[in-house]
Amino acid sequence: MEANTVKESFETKGQDEQSTESMKLPIPIILCGKAVEMGEMVSRLIQPELQVIHFINTFEDAKAHLGSLVAGHGPKSPSSNHVGTHDYSKPPRAVIFGRGYSAAHVKELYHLFRGKASHPIAWIAGDPDVKPPTFPPGQNYAEKAADNVKRAFAKWSDAGGVNEDLVYY
Repeated sequence: MEANTVKESFETKGQDEQSTESMKLPIPIILCGKAVEMGEMVSRLIQPELQVIHFINTFEDAKAHLGSLVAGHGPKSPSSNHVGTHDYSKPPRAVIFGRGYSAAHVKELYHLFRGKASHPIAWIAGDPDVKPPTFPPGQNYAEKAADNVKRAFAKWSDAGGVNEDLVYY
């Protein structure tokens, strides 16, 4: 049975199945998207279960900083935007790509940085077989994106949260 929310997903698991501190709410994540404004909205809408600690809005920045971030360190240089808490005291449990990132870029980043964290993290991206929205996206896009992110993370968590396969929404 798929959990309705990330919170329900963790509340239904026993303490032994949780990764102690790293799976306590809110769960720190890295969000990658092209539009800062959309990142702000999605970041707010996925709370309180998920908390964006860093937002990356270019492929170049992702290549430069994602390795350090998934390893549990801060970025190599200050963030170019204000989205996220910028609290790097807890390592991220997920890297989530918005639909602005191409399937090729997602796969390249995934192959470069998969396995660099001290624990498994979720790698979540839009299904490459589903056409992304035109830009600017329509009304309620941020709400739909936030819901997709929560459901994809819950799916990964419900499967044990121990693999680093790409999870598509």
